[in-house]
Amino acid sequence: MKISKGMIGFKSMCLFLLVIIVYLTTAYNSTGYYHADEQYQVIEFAGLKSGTHQPSDLAWEFHKKIRSMIQPTLCFIVFGGLKAVNITDPYNQAFVLRLISALFSLIAIWFFIRSTYGMVDEKYRLSYCLLSFLLWFVPLIGVRFSSETWSGLFFLCGLSLQFNQNIKRGKTYWIGVLFGLSFLFRFQIAFAILGFCLWLLFINKTRVKDVFKIVFGFLVILAFGVLIDFWFYGQWVFSPWNYFYSNIVEDAASSFGVSPWGYYFQQIAIMPSLLIGIIIFCAILVLILFKYNHFSVWIIIPFILIHSLIPHKEERFLFPLVFLLPLMFMVSYQTVINLIHSNIIKKGLKYLLISFFVIINTIGLVAVSQKSAGMGRMKITQYIHDNYKEKHINLIHCSWANPYNPWHGLPTKFYLEKNMNCKRINSLCELNDSLIMHDAVNLLITRKVDLQDQSCVGKIKEQGFVFKAQSIQPWIEKLNVYYKGINGDDILMLYAYKGN
Repeated sequence: MKISKGMIGFKSMCLFLLVIIVYLTTAYNSTGYYHADEQYQVIEFAGLKSGTHQPSDLAWEFHKKIRSMIQPTLCFIVFGGLKAVNITDPYNQAFVLRLISALFSLIAIWFFIRSTYGMVDEKYRLSYCLLSFLLWFVPLIGVRFSSETWSGLFFLCGLSLQFNQNIKRGKTYWIGVLFGLSFLFRFQIAFAILGFCLWLLFINKTRVKDVFKIVFGFLVILAFGVLIDFWFYGQWVFSPWNYFYSNIVEDAASSFGVSPWGYYFQQIAIMPSLLIGIIIFCAILVLILFKYNHFSVWIIIPFILIHSLIPHKEERFLFPLVFLLPLMFMVSYQTVINLIHSNIIKKGLKYLLISFFVIINTIGLVAVSQKSAGMGRMKITQYIHDNYKEKHINLIHCSWANPYNPWHGLPTKFYLEKNMNCKRINSLCELNDSLIMHDAVNLLITRKVDLQDQSCVGKIKEQGFVFKAQSIQPWIEKLNVYYKGINGDDILMLYAYKGN
C-alpha cells in the first residue's frame, strides 16, 4: 500500500490491516437495513426473479415502475451464486452483500485517493488516507448494499478516472459509463453529475467534444438500464421518468413526510456529532470563499440546494457525497493554514483538530462497527432465527414493534420464519394468558416507549416473560446523545416466555 515515499512499510501495513478489520467488523455486525428502501426495493424485489416472491409481496414502487432494476438484478445474481454453493441462510446471504459493498468501497476510495493525492500536500497525505477510510460514518455507509452507497461509489470512480493522470485512452467514455451506473443506482445523483460537467466546461476548460463523450457513455448505460427494466418489469418502461412523474409531479414522496428547506443544513450539523458537523460547515465555507473553483464545490452546492427544494427530505439522500468529505477537509485545512502566519496558531489549530478527530472519531468508529443497521430490528430477528428457527413461534408484539413488519404493511418476507404466528396488541395492558400458545415458543417484542406506562409494564413479569435481547446495545444508546440517528423510543426489547 503506497501513497508517497514517506508512507511505506510498517505504517502502511498497519493502516491496511486496521482498515480491513474495521470494514469486516462493520459488515458483519451491521445486520439488516439502514432504511427500508434498502430491503423492500432491493432484496425483496430480487425475490421476484428468485421465485420466492409474487408481485403482491412487493412495495408500491414496483407497481409504479419507478425504480431502476439494476440493483435488484445484481442482488438476484449474487443470491443465485450463493445458492449454487448451498449458502441459503438469509442472514448469511445479506452478509455477503455487505461484504461485496465493503470491498467495492475499499477499492473505490483507494482509487480516489490515488487519483487526488496530488491535491494534498505530502505531509498531510497520511491524514487524508486515514480520514478517507476511517471517518467514523464512512464504513457505516460503505458496507451498505443500498442505492445511496453504490451510486456514490460509482460517482467516486468516475471522478477518480477524471483526475487520474495515468489513464488516457478512452477515459472520457468510461467516465460517462461510471456516471451512468451511478445514475441507475440512484437518479438524484444527476444533480451532482450536472454540477461536475459544468465544472469541466467552465472551470477545467474541458473541450465540448470530450463532455459529449461523457454524455455518450452515460446514454449507453441508460439504454442498458432500460433493457434491465424490460427484463424485470416485463414491459418497456423508462423508470427515471416514472420516478420523476410519481414523486415530483404527483408529489407522492411528500406522503412520507415533508421537511423545511433548511433540513439538510441541520442534519449536516448534528448527525456526524456537533463538533464534526461544525467542521464540515467550516470546510464548505472555506472552499466557497477561497476555493470556489474546486470541483467539489460545483458538485456539493447544487446537490444540496436542489434537494432542499424538494419537500420530502431524508439525511440518507446526502450519503452519495459522503466519500468526498475527506478531500474537502484536507483542501480547506491547507487553505486555512496557508492564510495563517503565526506558527503558534497553526500548531494550536492542528492539535485541536487532531484531538477532536481522534476522540470523537474513534468512539464513533467503535460504535458503528458494533451495532446493527438502523434501529436494529434485524438484530432481533436474527436472535430469533439463531435460537428458535426450527420451532413453532408465537410472536406477540405491541403496535409498531414487529421487526418483520414494523409499519403494519408488507412484511420483510426475505427474513420471515417459516413457522411463525404473529399476534398484535395495542399495549402491554392487553397481555394475558389467552395469548400464550403452549405448543409453541412464545416471544414478546415491545418498543421502549411501550415500557413507559408503568401501569402496564408489570404485565411482562406477571405473565412469565424474561428479557432476552435489545435491538441497540445500551452503551451505544447512551452515545446517541452525541451521535444522533437513533430514536430511543423505537428501540426493540425481546422477551421469551419462561415456560417455553
